[in-house]
Amino acid sequence: MPRQSPSPPPTRGRPRDPRTRAAILAAARALLERGGLTAVTIEAIAQKAGVSRPTIYRYWTNAPAVAMAAFLDTTGAPAAAKAARTPLAALRAQLYAVADAFAAPAGRSVAAMVAAAQSETELAKAFRNEFIARNRDATRLLLERCIADRLVAPPADMDLVLDLIFGPLFYRLLMGHAPITRGFVDRLIDTVIPASA
Repeated sequence: MPRQSPSPPPTRGRPRDPRTRAAILAAARALLERGGLTAVTIEAIAQKAGVSRPTIYRYWTNAPAVAMAAFLDTTGAPAAAKAARTPLAALRAQLYAVADAFAAPAGRSVAAMVAAAQSETELAKAFRNEFIARNRDATRLLLERCIADRLVAPPADMDLVLDLIFGPLFYRLLMGHAPITRGFVDRLIDTVIPASA
């Protein structure tokens, strides 16, 4: 199953209100889009969302986790994949959503911060464990459905195929030498994933 947005284990006290969570994510997303990841602090989120700092900590352990959850919410990948009629169309929709998120200002900001961060910072771990892992897992499931429906040929090495799909996306994101577009996603899929004979 695809991974969910990062959050700590449930704590005692009042049950979590989805409206409060949505307000926190909306505040973090607005801060992310306007000022980048450095603008997403617990204090700034609390002020913008109209909640207390302890309320935010009931949902997430730190500001990078909130920022990554807000970024994940912008991708729309799960909803896009579910709306598709075939597994192959769902796969394209999933990767289109990832490309759209990377091409947006928030995506470029996340990429810049992750590229500059050390590999074991909270931000880098959140990006690797949540965004990359979640989308990779979802793509694996869609590829398996495509194989089961004989829409694509079974690969000799599924993990290598997943690396070959996401590697060029991350390379363009981090290097910025070429745009990340849906056309690029189409070419990438057609090159990496052979159609069933």
